[in-house]
Amino acid sequence: MLAMRKTILEIVPNAVEVISYGMPAFKVEGNVVAGLLSNKNHVGYYPFSGSILNLFSKDLSKYRTTKSALHVPIDKPLPKSLLSKLIKARISQCPAKQGKVDPKKYESKDSAWRKLGLAAPARRGLVDNGILKLSDLKRYSEAELAEVHGIGPNALAILMKTKEASKR
Repeated sequence: MLAMRKTILEIVPNAVEVISYGMPAFKVEGNVVAGLLSNKNHVGYYPFSGSILNLFSKDLSKYRTTKSALHVPIDKPLPKSLLSKLIKARISQCPAKQGKVDPKKYESKDSAWRKLGLAAPARRGLVDNGILKLSDLKRYSEAELAEVHGIGPNALAILMKTKEASKR
């Protein structure tokens, strides 16, 4: 697993290592693009997209797959070229790479959220809803913030903690 982690970081050196769904994972521009889990006889590779493995069914025919995972035997590591294809395919699905999101639109408006360490989807959701500064949080309940597209449990926890701290 450590060898695959090292290879992933060589392929995407700007990836941020996180825990997602209880496993070590890698984020690029706010999107989880790969995850790993160590098992007794294999390393599970998770592309965090149900369609990626199907794109490479011929290349992956030597490996066992499930709907969302590739089982890589401990004694037969995944070639770097194939791992690179899988990761690049996943990155190409991400909203910013598809041109659905213009990151420059948000750069001048999301500095408060960037300082809090919120991921890009959460920052975009807040900006799209006109929530641009910390003082704007007081107008929203926890339930309303949870409904903002891109706000997940981690972002919501950070926002609520920040909102509570600003009351003091």
